[in-house]
Amino acid sequence: MGKIIVVAGVPGTGKTSVSRELASLTGFQLIELGRYALERGLVTGFDDERGSYVIDEDALSREVSMLAGNSEGYIIVSTHYPEILDPSVVEKVFVLRTHPLVLEKRLESRGWDRRKINENVMAEILGVVSYNALTVFGEEKIYEIDTSNTTPGEVAGLVADILSNKAVIPPGIRIDWLSVLSAEELSRFESYE
Repeated sequence: MGKIIVVAGVPGTGKTSVSRELASLTGFQLIELGRYALERGLVTGFDDERGSYVIDEDALSREVSMLAGNSEGYIIVSTHYPEILDPSVVEKVFVLRTHPLVLEKRLESRGWDRRKINENVMAEILGVVSYNALTVFGEEKIYEIDTSNTTPGEVAGLVADILSNKAVIPPGIRIDWLSVLSAEELSRFESYE
């Protein structure tokens, strides 16, 4: 039975680029979960307000678990909602974190509207992806990595080193953007108008 290595984070933290680099570096199969759901028709509709598809989480989770069950090696799963995966097939969860002001610039460069930027930056500030992963997988499986000033290749190399026990980084949640942002900086992201 194969095991899943999750690369997670809010949009703009680098999960797709890091996952692709990691797959290239390790030879592991890569599943970009959102794209996979669309390709397999595992969606229940489209959310006009958010401008995104609504995933059939149960069906998607079952299918990914079956893939792991039929695999011999590791599968990298890139996602911003790791909590839908079955914890019994997940070995490690790498949550990519990016300083909110850096993340804001990355999302602006994508041409996103202010509401979508604020929603995603606030999710990063509050550590939503880390918290959701923590509630499902436990702290011992979660590794937070700050991608604010690193390349996808550097992050992929670090993940590969952690997987091969070459890098000794303890698991757990350690990044706290609330402690480094001023009240003025925080207030910029509070409105979803």
